[in-house]
Amino acid sequence: MKWLFYLFVLANAAFLSWNSFVQDNAAQPKQAVYAPPVSESIRLLSEPPSEEDKVKEKTQTEQMEEALNQAVAVSTVAQGATDGVFCPRIETEKSGDEAQIVKTLKAFGWAYKEGETLGKRPKFWLYIDAPATKQRATEIVKDLASKSIDSFIITREEMKNRISLGLYSEKGRAEQARERIQTLSGYTVNVYDHMRTVSLHQITIEQSINEEDWNAFLAQFDLTKMMIKLEKNPC
Repeated sequence: MKWLFYLFVLANAAFLSWNSFVQDNAAQPKQAVYAPPVSESIRLLSEPPSEEDKVKEKTQTEQMEEALNQAVAVSTVAQGATDGVFCPRIETEKSGDEAQIVKTLKAFGWAYKEGETLGKRPKFWLYIDAPATKQRATEIVKDLASKSIDSFIITREEMKNRISLGLYSEKGRAEQARERIQTLSGYTVNVYDHMRTVSLHQITIEQSINEEDWNAFLAQFDLTKMMIKLEKNPC
């Protein structure tokens, strides 16, 4: 009877191990890859735009210009600030920028509060036009990998077989990457600029700051390398 008991114990242990393995694998999230929103049409450069596309492109261009003006790290004077003092608010998308700002605020000893919000920001997607077949797209990806260029094939129907090369938040960096990849690979690389809703970090300074102290605070950062929005709000 002992061997029946041991057999029963081993069978239960094997079942529990297998069940745990299945649950662990099911719990692991699949890594998402980025491609532009499916609600937006993307056409080849050789295809003439429709009247509807022209209207959308005009609206998107206006939104892009507005967002770029807001996202550039330049201090703007808010309406209602009086007596030369204000309560600034800083808005940034990058966690690294947020950490740097918070560290400096603590060094200055200024009271502040943090929050989260959603906002639209310009994004620049690099891609290679879809070849005639999936096999050719696979060959291009392998060729890019041999030259240390990361890429993947888009599977969405309206962009099927286009080859994604990455998403950038700054137009200058996207253009630099496009030229580098194009030179290394020999393939024509396109930049698709669009607006994307992203999570933003907000830091509000909860005390009155004068212009001199504010300038001393900003001098601690290299604003040319930070994508932040600065506001001088009335207290």
